[in-house]
Amino acid sequence: MAETSAFPSLSSYRLSTQDATFIYADSQSGPLHIGSIGLFEGRIDFNALLGHFDERMHLVPRYRQRLIEVPLNLAHAMMEDDPEYSLDNHVHLHQLPEAMSEADALAEMMRIYQKPLDRKHPLWELHTFCNLEGNRTALLWKVHHCLVDGVSGAELLKVMYDFRAEPEDIAQPPEPWLAARPSSLVRRFAEAVRDRIQSTVNSTINAAVEAVEEPASVAERARLLGVASRLMTELATRRIVATPWNATPVTQERIVAWARHPFADFRAIRSAFGGSINDVVLAILTEGAARYLQHHGYAVEGQQLCIGCPVNVRHKEERSSLGNRVSMMFPTTPAAPMDIVERLKLINEETERIKAAGLAQAVDAMMQLGDAIPPSMIGPAARAATTMMDVAARLAKWTDWKPRLDGFGLPAFGVNFIATNVPGVQVQQYVNGHVCLDMVPLVPLGATLGYGVAIFSYYRSLYFGMIADPRVMPDIALMKAFVDDAFAELKRRCVEHSAEKAVQEPALKSASGR
Repeated sequence: MAETSAFPSLSSYRLSTQDATFIYADSQSGPLHIGSIGLFEGRIDFNALLGHFDERMHLVPRYRQRLIEVPLNLAHAMMEDDPEYSLDNHVHLHQLPEAMSEADALAEMMRIYQKPLDRKHPLWELHTFCNLEGNRTALLWKVHHCLVDGVSGAELLKVMYDFRAEPEDIAQPPEPWLAARPSSLVRRFAEAVRDRIQSTVNSTINAAVEAVEEPASVAERARLLGVASRLMTELATRRIVATPWNATPVTQERIVAWARHPFADFRAIRSAFGGSINDVVLAILTEGAARYLQHHGYAVEGQQLCIGCPVNVRHKEERSSLGNRVSMMFPTTPAAPMDIVERLKLINEETERIKAAGLAQAVDAMMQLGDAIPPSMIGPAARAATTMMDVAARLAKWTDWKPRLDGFGLPAFGVNFIATNVPGVQVQQYVNGHVCLDMVPLVPLGATLGYGVAIFSYYRSLYFGMIADPRVMPDIALMKAFVDDAFAELKRRCVEHSAEKAVQEPALKSASGR
């Protein structure tokens, strides 16, 4: 049966600062929703699918709530029950033409995925695509980042999908759901003023109490903020390799390529050469990017790739909470192709240095400072910035301006791409008795990040969802091929290493026995 929900059941709630950030940064050219494509065996009956999700909606009350702005942006937006909520507004059926290839079907899915969500309704959609090659059905999720991050999104799938082909019935609430009465403009204004005053008072009192009772924690927070400040300065000033996907504001268009590799192979590589599963992932992604850049003639020698990696900072008690609880780390690695085992070792050294320095915790401490910034200041500044990015994206598309592939361009700073690794379930999941064969994760793009990768573990495999703006990376299949080659090479080296070790161990035992 579906996992019971531990998600909060509130008639309304205010977005946290981190959640609200994804609303402020949302734009037409860079809509900030995340998602996945589940590829299911057989044809899923659409009416049965509606029933499947309808009986689970009470487990996820936020999926029946819409975004409500606050007058003058005095506080972050609220989520309130949508009086016009209907499952028909969120679950949609698409009939693919017979004999359509998977590549063409994915292109059709991306035309749906790339569109921003309608803020008049709860911020999620599920699109069903029938007639997929191989007698499969695809379920495409779109969920706004203000509701979930990767970890809470994975938890959500545990509720919405089943763990058995024939699950037990879902217990239903005693009374039918009725939307709470919408708040008035006056009430929203008054509650925003109250919450801002209360937040300021609480912060002041808590800071004073902490300074007296826990001076060590105050000192540690000050240290972390200093570390974060230095890191942000370094990111803003450090030169990184010029890439075509960072050379211009992205447009709304998206293309995707995906890969599946056995999870056991990643464990074997980790055992052979050290590091973590995520280190192995970063090694093959950065080696693939290095080979892609060299193939296109970019100047990579002596240059660095910088990867933005979200880090889960949830406590155990927050495991099933929706919303966002993430920090970031920014490992760097050579931008020129190199020996794949040496790259893995360098990545491991870099991530260990980052962990030892507590850089993810430092970034988290800096992000928490955002609670002290009045939303009335954040909102207008964010709207101005996103409007400028949308105008720049439209101008680039209108003029058909494309980044040059000969390596010439403006100096690049910051991050080359985002790579987010999310743990999923290691057993199969079902919808109406149909087994999920594959699960392709999807990430948002925006600003000048025209390429990103989501990594998701599902049923003994690791899935790579590579997404790009086709204007800056029209050949994403080539990027995937380079990443696949890097993985195959690392896997081959792992087999050779294990064979050498198997030969050496008897000789060492024999020598020690003498």
